[in-house]
Amino acid sequence: MSVLLITGASSGLGWALANIYAEPGVTLHLVARRSDRLRSLAPLLADRGARPVLHETDVRDQTQMEELATGILESSGIPSLIIANAGVRGEEEGNDSKTMKLVFDTNVLGVLNTVLPFLPSMKTQGGGQIAVVGSLAGYRGLPKAGAYCASKAALAAWTDALRYEAETSGVTVTLINPGFVVTEMTRKNPYPMPFLLTAPEAARKIRAGLGKGRARIEFPLPLVLLVRILALLPPRLGDRLLRLAQGR
Repeated sequence: MSVLLITGASSGLGWALANIYAEPGVTLHLVARRSDRLRSLAPLLADRGARPVLHETDVRDQTQMEELATGILESSGIPSLIIANAGVRGEEEGNDSKTMKLVFDTNVLGVLNTVLPFLPSMKTQGGGQIAVVGSLAGYRGLPKAGAYCASKAALAAWTDALRYEAETSGVTVTLINPGFVVTEMTRKNPYPMPFLLTAPEAARKIRAGLGKGRARIEFPLPLVLLVRILALLPPRLGDRLLRLAQGR
């Protein structure tokens, strides 16, 4: 029987990932703050033959996440796959200290709180997968999204380091960098979102990439190329191109 853990499962990409992994013989430990959303998701997963286990937990709370991990390890065993998906964008003005703290507490420390309690057991077992949901926004700071972009850049660096260390013990570590995906978060965006994907489309790409054990899963390709080129340009030139794209 497979044991999976998905955080941020109450909506968007987390919801879609839970659905795509829901199969007979799979125990899905689903973590989110909104218990009502989790309760509405559970019957859908059970209909697919999976066993959903719901956890109303805030990934920012290290103590709660450590207790959650202990309970999962005792009741279900070591997860074969952990998807650290929970994340926030913050308010529109993303360069202030309040937004920075909120976003880093969730997007960065929340990932550490999710992964680290399981890591010793996974290393001892000599297997398992850890997937961290970052963003293509981590390649370059973008207007009014400084905190969000910085948090995803931090995840990229941390995941690279963790992968290098963990894979010697047989644990696979993957960074997932989606482009624009239809979620509650992106519905608030007041600007065009090229190559927009639905959450189920993104979930299918993620599962395919994880099945191949990729170090990074990035999509869609046109946007991946654009952000990588933007990140390589001299900073002032990149600023100029962003202003042109905004019509300024």
